[in-house]
Amino acid sequence: MPSSSTSARLDVAIVGAGACGALVAWHLLGRDAADDGALRVALVEPRAALAQGVAYSTPRAEHILNVNAARMSAFDTRPDDFLQYLAAQPEAGGQEIDALAGVFAPRRVYGRYLAQRLATRAAAAAPERRTDAAVDIRPEAGGYALSLASGAALHARAVVLALGNLPAALPLPPGAVAPAGVVEAWDHAAVAAIDPGDEVCIVGAGLSMVDVVLTLHANGHRGRITAVSRHGLMPLAHAPGTLPQAGGIDALLPLGVHARMRMLRRWAAEAVAAGRPWQDAMERLRPQVQALWTSLPADEQRRFLRHAVRYWDIHRHRIAPEAAAVLAELQAAGRFTLRAGHLHAVEAGPPLQVRVRARGTGRVDTLAVDRLVNATGMHKALRGAPDPLLPALQARGLVRAGPHGLGVDTTVDGQLRGADGVPVPGLWTLGALRIGSLWESIAMPELRGQAARVAACARAYVAR
Repeated sequence: MPSSSTSARLDVAIVGAGACGALVAWHLLGRDAADDGALRVALVEPRAALAQGVAYSTPRAEHILNVNAARMSAFDTRPDDFLQYLAAQPEAGGQEIDALAGVFAPRRVYGRYLAQRLATRAAAAAPERRTDAAVDIRPEAGGYALSLASGAALHARAVVLALGNLPAALPLPPGAVAPAGVVEAWDHAAVAAIDPGDEVCIVGAGLSMVDVVLTLHANGHRGRITAVSRHGLMPLAHAPGTLPQAGGIDALLPLGVHARMRMLRRWAAEAVAAGRPWQDAMERLRPQVQALWTSLPADEQRRFLRHAVRYWDIHRHRIAPEAAAVLAELQAAGRFTLRAGHLHAVEAGPPLQVRVRARGTGRVDTLAVDRLVNATGMHKALRGAPDPLLPALQARGLVRAGPHGLGVDTTVDGQLRGADGVPVPGLWTLGALRIGSLWESIAMPELRGQAARVAACARAYVAR
């Protein structure tokens, strides 16, 4: 893909070239503008690799998808696309497509898949490639000027923010600084470099924690592993052969959070009584999560965030059975422990002194460990966003926080709302930044649809 230090005016600049940015580019490339000329598209991404981002950039074989291969096509109109790609890869071991449908493939394979599809699409109309980071965007006549970290600038009629998942900071007390010995869960090389004999404490017990434990296990880790999270809960496993329970979700829509949870428990019990896995009840909801969220009034959404979100997460965002089996094996052997509590403080070592306030008590326990891993996942609020672009856009009034301070506020098609609540012409976003508006905005079944819609909106905008 071409790259240059100067640029003619672009039609669309895509900020971020992970999975979301790559899919938006795929939908834009090869399509004609109103004057029958190919759209002029640029991808702005500091990573060298395209189409991988946080989730799919891992080189580790043990990091597998949390959804089976049959559901992971990047395109709504081509449901078997990933299966066809996977069947031709060495990791498939020569298996036929039907046998691969239930497989939880390595995420690195999925990253290759997205990159290959983008490269094939770009062969006829290559986008401009900028290995750089956007730090500011300002309106100008006919579009926007993008300031890059290198000091370069781009000019585009429309901009799509595809920033992906932004990392959450270690939840230390205000003013506290993390000491040496802290490792970020998304730094796969640093996690893999942890000495097998080290005592390890992981802060967070979600999907990032699972990745860390899987890597430690793959490396023959001998030291004790302790995970600490507020509720002491971790993701549950998928069940083989799960099918959506019949019945739809209409009965849930008039209800508040607590009543919905009671009904969902009843549906799960009915599935088990019928000899089916409880996961069938969750699959019943799967295509309708955004409708469930948007049908709740604001006070019920807040109630969900206060009382139900963690229980929802562990049931909804499940892990592959083989990943769950590793965690169960390590727990049974006493090599992995999950504790409910808050990180109270960390004192420099060696060894590091990790102070944990036990859930429901005032007791503070001390863990002496060699390595502390931050596995708290993604930063969800606009406030305190770790990417410099978002504060810059907020200062210009081009974005405002989404509902409950989560992500950014958007229209139904992903157009950004400015500080005054009015849609900003020529600016769109997708993915994790829409969490406040949609809640479910990080899984491929949602992302592929968002990418197609945002690309269609941007194409129509520049063709005016």
